[in-house]
Amino acid sequence: MKKLFLLILMTANFICASALRIEYGNNIVITQPVYGDLYIAAGTITINAPVHGDLVVAGGTIIINDTITNDILLVGGKATFNGFVGDDIRCAGGEIRITKNVTGDVVVTSGSVIIDKGITIGGLLASGGKITVDGNVAGEIRGVFGELFLNGNVAKSIDCRGGSITVNGNVDGSSTLSARHLVIGKDAVFNNNVLYWNKNGTLDFKQSMKNGTATYDPSLRIKTGEWYYLGAATILGLLWYLGMALLMICMIQYLFSVTMKKAADTVFDNTLKSLGLGFLFFIVVPIIAVVAFITMIGVPVGLLLVFGYILLVILATVITSVIAANWVNNRYDKKWTFGRLALTAFGIFILLKLVLLAPFVGWLVMCILICISFGSILLNINWKGRRTVPVTSQ
Repeated sequence: MKKLFLLILMTANFICASALRIEYGNNIVITQPVYGDLYIAAGTITINAPVHGDLVVAGGTIIINDTITNDILLVGGKATFNGFVGDDIRCAGGEIRITKNVTGDVVVTSGSVIIDKGITIGGLLASGGKITVDGNVAGEIRGVFGELFLNGNVAKSIDCRGGSITVNGNVDGSSTLSARHLVIGKDAVFNNNVLYWNKNGTLDFKQSMKNGTATYDPSLRIKTGEWYYLGAATILGLLWYLGMALLMICMIQYLFSVTMKKAADTVFDNTLKSLGLGFLFFIVVPIIAVVAFITMIGVPVGLLLVFGYILLVILATVITSVIAANWVNNRYDKKWTFGRLALTAFGIFILLKLVLLAPFVGWLVMCILICISFGSILLNINWKGRRTVPVTSQ
C-alpha cells in the first residue's frame, strides 16, 4: 500500500514539473500554442493552435485545425483532421476525415473514414464500415472493411478484405484482395502481382495490370453468409466492434509482448495471489482517485487515474484474452508467431464475450479471470526500479 501511495506522489510531482496540460468540460477550444502534451475530454473539442507534443483526446465532436507535432490518440464520435500531423494517428470513432498530411501511420477503426485527395499519409491499418482513400499512402494499406473505395496511390502493398472493394487507383506493391463484390475500375493500375477472390469468380483486369499477374485464389474466400455485408447498422456496428477488438489485441501484444508473456507465467505459478491483487486494484484505484480530487494539487492525478481506470475497464476483456493466449503458448510450448498469438487472443475474446451471456455465472467467471489477469500484470511491475551506475568517459 505504501508503494502505491509513493507511486501516486511521484506521479503528482512529475505532472507539476512536466509540460503537461489537461482540459475537460462541455466545449473546449484551444486558441494558444501548447508546448507539451495535451489531454482533453469534452463534448465538443476544437483545436485552433499548434500542439508541440502528443495529443490525447476523447469527445463527441473533434476538429483539429492546426499542427500536432507528435502522436495523436483519439476516441470520438466525429473527428476531422484539418492540421498537419508530425507522427502517428491512433483513433476510433463514428466518422473520421483526414484533410492534411500525416507523416506517420494511421491506425483507425470507424464507421466511416475519408482520406482526402491530394494529401499523403504514412500507412493505413483500418477496420470500419466504409473506407474511402482518395489521397496517397506512402506505406501499406491493410484492413477489413464493409466497403473500400481506393482511388489514390499506394507506394507499397495492400491486403484488404471486405464486403465490397472498388479499386480505381495505383498500387505499386503486391495486392491481396478478398471481397464478395470486387470492382476493378478503368483507372486502376497494378504494378505488381495480385491475388484476389470474389464471389463471381475470375475477373478480367484488362489494361490495369502493368506488371505482374492477377491470380484468382479460392483460399481467400470469405466464408460468412450474405447477411454479413448487407449494410445494416447493427451488422456494421458488429464489424466495427470486432475490428476494434482485434486492433487493440494486436497493439497490446506488439507493445507489451514481454509483459504479457511474464504475466501468463505468473497466472500459472501464482493464481491466487494474482486474483487477490487484481481484486484490490479494482477497489483501491477509485478510492485513491476520490482522495486525489479533494486537494487542488491532486486533481490532475485524480483525473489521470479516472481516465486510466476507465480505459483499463474498457480493455479488460482484451487484456485478459491476450494473457490467456500467451498462457496457452507458454504452457504448451507452442512457440507461436505474433500473428498466431493475436488470432488466438481474438478467438478467446469472442469466447469470453459468449461466456458473458450466461446469467450471473458468466459475469462471475469474467470478474475472476479479469482480476487474475490484472493481478499477474501488477506482480510483474518492478515497483522498486533498477539502480543504474553512471558511466563516465575518460
